Amino acid sequence: MSIEAGLANELLGGSASSPLLSPDRIIDPTDFIGPEAERAEKASHSVGRRYRRLKFELMAADAFCLIVALLTSYLLRFGGRALSDGWMTTVLITPLIWVAVFHSFRLYAPQQLSNWEQFKNVISATGVGILIIVAVSVWSDVELSRPWLGVTWLLALFAEVSVRHMFNRRIAGLRAKGTLQYRTLIVGANKEAGQLAVSLSTPHLGFNPLGYVSVGSSPAEANGIHVLGHIDQLENLISLHDAECLFVASSAVGSTDMLEVARAGRRLGIDVRVSANVPEMLTSRLTVQPVGDAMSLFLKPVRLTGGQALTKRIFDIVVASAIFLVALPILAATSVAIKLSSPGTILFRQRRVTKGGHVFSVYKFRTMRSDGDEILKQRGIDPSVPFFKLQDDPRITKIGHFIRRTSIDELPQLLNVIRGDMSLVGPRPLPVDQVLANEHLLSPRHEVSSGMTGWWQVQGRSDVSPQKALSLDLFYIENWSLSLDLYIMLKTAQVLLQRKGAY
Repeated sequence: MSIEAGLANELLGGSASSPLLSPDRIIDPTDFIGPEAERAEKASHSVGRRYRRLKFELMAADAFCLIVALLTSYLLRFGGRALSDGWMTTVLITPLIWVAVFHSFRLYAPQQLSNWEQFKNVISATGVGILIIVAVSVWSDVELSRPWLGVTWLLALFAEVSVRHMFNRRIAGLRAKGTLQYRTLIVGANKEAGQLAVSLSTPHLGFNPLGYVSVGSSPAEANGIHVLGHIDQLENLISLHDAECLFVASSAVGSTDMLEVARAGRRLGIDVRVSANVPEMLTSRLTVQPVGDAMSLFLKPVRLTGGQALTKRIFDIVVASAIFLVALPILAATSVAIKLSSPGTILFRQRRVTKGGHVFSVYKFRTMRSDGDEILKQRGIDPSVPFFKLQDDPRITKIGHFIRRTSIDELPQLLNVIRGDMSLVGPRPLPVDQVLANEHLLSPRHEVSSGMTGWWQVQGRSDVSPQKALSLDLFYIENWSLSLDLYIMLKTAQVLLQRKGAY
């Protein structure tokens, strides 16, 4: 078998792996033409078709969620009384409207929204859906009380969030197995395209990068990844490699080439995506606007208005106070355990930095020996490194290990939240010595109030590298919203139960 034939066998079905590590050469797509029957069979099992099946399953699940919420709230209000004709009409009609509302909020395209954006849209969609139910109930002559509406909305919201969580886990599993990954051609062969190929190779993103399509005088060798052909052969390349997505490196193509890419995508019915060369950002902040003959992305500024700041502060006080009262028995038991297990104070106070560089004393349960600083000096460990934390910290006491694993040591910070030193959600406040030693690097984190939990914590806690932790904090600052705060709070509860990255 020739080298070309061996490559064709690997690319077209001999192996499930991506040809990204193949020797660098340009392939003439006319060299290898697969049977039409094989192409048709592959098309019938395309990722797009799998997503459509998931979409219909999700629609059915949403309708079921509403029916369960309506019947449960009816049972709570009326007991075992039989449904009237008006109620029966409401239960039968509103699920169809409910699904239409969810469709209008793009909730049946999970591959196009992040988990938190789905969460935000679910809140909005359930709210709009309940208002429509009120309108339908008036038409069907059904009497609805405000408490009943509130209970129905809460039940529906809980059910919908649970369903979305299960579907997202299912999608992630299918992507990890490789059964829900778009076969992707990267248009362009420059540095940006190389970075794009590395990013798309992450399984959970749902892409299987096959190789490059060169543009203009792009070289055959591009960052060690295979160039499959030229953009003049694009439609043939799509057919040859059964591509389901074109991902364009925007810095590699001009407007004329981009028009050809869009035309190929339209003619062959496959997805076209274009890299935006902007930091990770929520789609709700982006608006596409024409500027002359070009298209531009408008980034909506994120500003905490006076009303939003007041709402956030009220939320902090109410929720922190409620959690503090519920946790009083845990606080008392932990205080006794610390006092009996090792000499020293119960609470540990440390100077940390929050919004505007303001320094305050953060409260935590003491989990370390009183001679902890001396231990670090003896071992030559520098605690001023950004986001410093040791996985096997020699300073931690026996009871301290349990307190940290369960995050009980953070509970006294509820007092800091109530006092206004920090917020429930925000970048974690870092010690003064870390900030002073890395002022230029860490100063952007102080544009907002620090928090007990944040975007970094729900994305991996201490298992996240310092560089990644900083980028996650900056993502939160650039994309802040009240709904994002609520999402982080709910994710925090999940992370605490899993105990991943806590030490």
